[in-house]
Amino acid sequence: MLKNDDNTLPMSKGTEFSFFSANSVDSTSLGMSYFGSSDTVTLKSAFTKAGFKVNETLWNYYESGAGKDYGLASGSVSYGDAEDFRINEAPLSALEAESGLLDSVKGTVPVYVLNRVVGEGRDMPRSMYNHADKQEDKEKSYIELDSTETEIIKYLNDNFDDVVLLVKSSAAMELDWLSQYPNIKAVVYSQNVTNALGEVFSGAVNPSGRTVDTFAADALASPAARNFGSYRYYDENGNPTKYYYVDYAEGIYVGYKYYETRYEDKVLGQGNAGDYDYASEVVYPFGYGLSYTDFQWSDFAVQESDDSFTATVTVTNTGAVSGKDVVELYSQAPYTDYDKKNAVEKASVNLVGYAKTSELEPGDSETVTVTFTQDQLKSYDYTTAKTYILDPGEYRFTAAANANEAVNNILADKGKTVADGMTETGNAAMVSSWAPDNKDVDTTTFATDAETGKAISNLFDAASDPDVTYLTRADWTGTFPKHYGEASDEISTWGNEINCTDKDGNNASCTWKKTADSALVDQLEGNDSGTDVSRESIDDTPVFGAKNGLKVSDMRGLDYDDEQWDKILDQLTEDDYNQLIYFSGYGVDYIGSVDKPFQTDADAANGWFYGGTGKSFPSIMMLTQTWNADLAEELGTMMGNEALLGGANGWYAPAMNIHRSPFSGRNGEYYSEDGFMSGSMASLEVKGAASKGVYAYIKHFALNDQEDHRGDREGNFSIATWSNEQAIRELYLKPFEACMKAGDMDMKYVQKNADGTYENATVKTPISKAVMTSFNRIGATWTGGSYSLIQQLLRNEWGFNGLIITDNANTSKFMSPYQMLEAGADIKLLNVSEDPTGEQLDLTDPATYHYARQAMHHLLYTVANTNCMQGALPGAGFTFYNQMKVIQIVFNACCGVILALLAFFSGWRWLPWTIRRVAARKERRAAKRLAKKAAKAAKA
Repeated sequence: MLKNDDNTLPMSKGTEFSFFSANSVDSTSLGMSYFGSSDTVTLKSAFTKAGFKVNETLWNYYESGAGKDYGLASGSVSYGDAEDFRINEAPLSALEAESGLLDSVKGTVPVYVLNRVVGEGRDMPRSMYNHADKQEDKEKSYIELDSTETEIIKYLNDNFDDVVLLVKSSAAMELDWLSQYPNIKAVVYSQNVTNALGEVFSGAVNPSGRTVDTFAADALASPAARNFGSYRYYDENGNPTKYYYVDYAEGIYVGYKYYETRYEDKVLGQGNAGDYDYASEVVYPFGYGLSYTDFQWSDFAVQESDDSFTATVTVTNTGAVSGKDVVELYSQAPYTDYDKKNAVEKASVNLVGYAKTSELEPGDSETVTVTFTQDQLKSYDYTTAKTYILDPGEYRFTAAANANEAVNNILADKGKTVADGMTETGNAAMVSSWAPDNKDVDTTTFATDAETGKAISNLFDAASDPDVTYLTRADWTGTFPKHYGEASDEISTWGNEINCTDKDGNNASCTWKKTADSALVDQLEGNDSGTDVSRESIDDTPVFGAKNGLKVSDMRGLDYDDEQWDKILDQLTEDDYNQLIYFSGYGVDYIGSVDKPFQTDADAANGWFYGGTGKSFPSIMMLTQTWNADLAEELGTMMGNEALLGGANGWYAPAMNIHRSPFSGRNGEYYSEDGFMSGSMASLEVKGAASKGVYAYIKHFALNDQEDHRGDREGNFSIATWSNEQAIRELYLKPFEACMKAGDMDMKYVQKNADGTYENATVKTPISKAVMTSFNRIGATWTGGSYSLIQQLLRNEWGFNGLIITDNANTSKFMSPYQMLEAGADIKLLNVSEDPTGEQLDLTDPATYHYARQAMHHLLYTVANTNCMQGALPGAGFTFYNQMKVIQIVFNACCGVILALLAFFSGWRWLPWTIRRVAARKERRAAKRLAKKAAKAAKA
């Protein structure tokens, strides 16, 4: 809940609501069950169930009457070429023309439903130039109100005393206009319509969510938005190339790390903060949310123990109804002269922990505990020490209700007041300080990975664009990002902004075009992984088809380095290698040489596209807004249960890229603008799924933070993403690292003893077992083929031995299989008959064989330690039925019949795709058999 003036909400049961907007009748399908229950929810059903009335006249107008053809166009949800972002709201004149329609609203509470839709493949338009009719709307972005929405909201404000705004969007919409409409008393933000929404309006549920993004008044004014969208390279002759790029010129200053840091510097009179006015920049800060009750915090303290800290605060419900509160814990590191000299950036505050209280009755108190580590206070110095450092000086910790309150608490501790320009008075009692023992910059404590012991040093120097001046808090005005190149004129296709600046930062008509010299073009055209290992230095002798008698079921519980792995890998055939490396999309084939069962891998972020029961859950962004870590793990556990019921093994989720901008097309699948928040939630989801044997392909690794140009439609290229190492490590890799550091879990299995007897056994196995790489490039190198990203960071520094798959490779001509293997990755998400690269692996080549064998080691190690082996004894073989129990076979057969009927009646597109997949595999194998016969005949 973002606003609740005059305690407008909750409302008594029996209240009648009038839902305005053609988008009000959209339903949220939270899945269907094979057992017949349906969870499709509409506002009408949710509010009726909560005891309210719904204005049927207005509802019917939008659902089936004259207003049924209005409403948002599909955006990019359908992932089609003909994207359409028209807002298309029913105008006030149309409502007035309908006899009795507006009269029906009298005596009810009007709720305007503000909605936006977007999905994979495209971002929200920064310009509505090609999606709006009126000139005033063409000049707006998709997350602003258009003129029709404005006139209806004005009508409601002028004619009703209590108006409610319901925002349905994965974007942090621009809501600064609310101040113009005082009769909009309440604002509720919910990505999905659920039954709980009606209960929030009734008070049966007391809202306790918090924002996971900063709601800016003008999203395009943020430093990150200055270089977001479509920027094309031109060759040395001034001709456009097929390559696009994006510069993360804002460095670490994304979301609240920008808004709150510049705000503090403005109050302190430092950093050339300019005329920055926080109150006009930010509508709702990160971590903000309201409740129907009031809470008071007291007795804040932070205790140090070894290398960790424990913060405690007592939360008391001082209001009249029960509710939950969220304690957010922020740290502030000193911004030193060393940092300014060496381009080490520091955000004013960083989220380091959070906790949610239990349901507190009025008058009840609870002591909330939040732990965090000294490791969370480090910063990455990419220019001088080229590793993590810990500055000397005073570190401050504060418990706060949101990021702006955190800064205000710290400013109060520094002696500042509202007279100095603060947004409100801070609470110095909510601040604790700590100073490390080092008196100089500590460049050694965090220079090695605490778990693997591997040295940490620069890996991504080549990903930093030499043309870019990165934003620094030492000079906000002088280094504020400009557009680094021409914003492409493909507005009709990609929905790009239409204004840009020249190289010197002046307003221009997009005349400065960024040139890719011949060396850069060669990199973009090539398949160089960046490895420092000479191909000629590898002298492995290929071994295929050995008869060692081992099965994957024998390998459970073995260490990754156990010598038995060499024996089972010797059993693989050339055909096995080719099948698994090339064609492992949405499932990895059964392999008879080692009795590896078929693996079912499936999407999506909030439910199984197939391989589950068909149940789906609210969006990941909505989960994160609960600030409830327990719910994240419970969701992962539920996904694991779904997998056990439906037969899935690998999950193409969770997705943990950053909300770098509210315009990103997949923000609903991602967690937050904050890397720590994203990682804390994602790692718990992964843990929950892993408890049921599911390996989660955490994705998209990495820096896949916009959809436009991540890869072109013909699969010829992918966008080059440029950033500096501090931002890469502290923001964009942090969620992935959190999953890698999630620890181990107990796996129970049956062990075969030397005397032939069996016994139950338990082994520690990593929680995180799989990764999906991304379409885009880190610098000029495709992420799925980047040696520095995969082998040096993920495998060496973080110690990951699990399975790595590409993103969809069906049309991706740049996804070289050899480059992928050489970089340390394993298999391609491809389910067509031929690899679009046309590249054939020569497994008789020692280097190719060496890397391919490593890939198969990762694959089989993952399979052996997941639910792929559910119920199998050591030495067990797998048939077509995968040794399922009869009841499982019958259950799956029934499901197949039901799904076939659904496909027939509803036109589900994936059934014919599955048939094509099976046919394509048969075709590939038949072609291989013919090729082998031809080769033998030629030799004869």
